[in-house]
Amino acid sequence: MNAPASLTAQDLRRTYGGREVLRGASLALAAGVYALRGPNGIGKSTLLAALAGAVPLEAGEVRIDGISLASAPLAAKRRLGYAPDESPVYPFVSGRTLLEFVAATKGVRLGEADRETLRALALETRTEIRFSAQSLGMQKKFLLAAAWIGAPRVLLLDEPSNGLDASARDYLCKRFAAERERCVILFTTHDSRFAERAGAASIEMETLFADAR
Repeated sequence: MNAPASLTAQDLRRTYGGREVLRGASLALAAGVYALRGPNGIGKSTLLAALAGAVPLEAGEVRIDGISLASAPLAAKRRLGYAPDESPVYPFVSGRTLLEFVAATKGVRLGEADRETLRALALETRTEIRFSAQSLGMQKKFLLAAAWIGAPRVLLLDEPSNGLDASARDYLCKRFAAERERCVILFTTHDSRFAERAGAASIEMETLFADAR
């Protein structure tokens, strides 16, 4: 039997423009659904990006299922899925190319579970369309579908409900409920109703900093 999923971070520090955005942020999460809350500019997106290894840290350590993101980045990243709020995808890239690239980096092939995600998000007929021709909502759906590739043990989702239609929001809430005992799902949101419907435990960003402990 697999050990319980876990996400831990210790004393993460990151500075932008002379301002320390992550002031010794620490957390320890077991399997479940968590909503990271706080005002704009407090560092929620930066924290998720740091936990995903998408931005460098000046100090601190992140562990995905006990695996150090710094010491074993490939092994750690194969266990996580990350969807930023804004698309980092080149405009000429198609949805299919994105999904195949993510699958390749994780050492897996796209399978029936991924096709089911595409069906649930109404993406089946849009996989060959370039990102520049996709709406904000469709781009977000592809980022979410990519994050779920490989059945990640840790999911980091930045404002996942942004730009989504009601059906896609319903699907996210149902998917979160179905996977809450299997993996750690940490997402940021300003939508209190979505967080409540998702059954998420609330984490206030300010409480994670060293000067708040």
